[in-house]
Amino acid sequence: MSSYFALGSTGLCGNFFVNIAANSPNVARIYTLGRREPKVTTDSSKLIATVEPDTDKWPALIRNLDIPQHSTYYSSFGTTRKAAGSAENFIKIDEGINVAAATAAKESGKFDTAVLVSSIGANSSSRFLYMATKGRIEEKIKELKFKRTIILRPGPLLGEREHAHSLLESVSRKVGGVVRGTIFEGLLAHPIKGEEVAKVAFYLSQKPIEEDNKVIVVESNEMLRIIRDNGL
Repeated sequence: MSSYFALGSTGLCGNFFVNIAANSPNVARIYTLGRREPKVTTDSSKLIATVEPDTDKWPALIRNLDIPQHSTYYSSFGTTRKAAGSAENFIKIDEGINVAAATAAKESGKFDTAVLVSSIGANSSSRFLYMATKGRIEEKIKELKFKRTIILRPGPLLGEREHAHSLLESVSRKVGGVVRGTIFEGLLAHPIKGEEVAKVAFYLSQKPIEEDNKVIVVESNEMLRIIRDNGL
């Protein structure tokens, strides 16, 4: 049986991921770290949640985590420029915490697979702050050379969040729900449900590692195909 660690477990994708893992007969334990404890509606007995408001302490907690060898590291942790208050703080939180946490996971020697929920259009050379930041995170996590790195790049995320990120996100979610499954969905970068992203993340992480240092990048349209072809 496998064990998982999840960062960003109270977010749209992360909370679905924790529940999927907790409900799987193939998972022994799901460990989480965050400012709040995730909501588990399935088998909460598998959940070992650490609540720590001080994110500066997170790397040490991950590095010293009492988790079995060959576990899987998962992160859908992220924020927005609006929530962060400035571009500088956005980079410090979104990139800084993600990279520091993944580095600590690698240094612990406990994780074979790293799963990162990134974003469509992630590119370190992008002129857009969000895409450039996500691109740098991807590059830095690739450099850590886990035995397997899975990077998911969803399009507009569909699903209800506890707190809407922005008016633009709300509009995008509504429009995405309308065009989803039509010939027009590609024009809106293949909208996908947060639950579907979580299902694909878990499905791919359960597959055997075929070669060391393998990097798998999955775009939103490919995630939707995986959902359809495998009845997820």
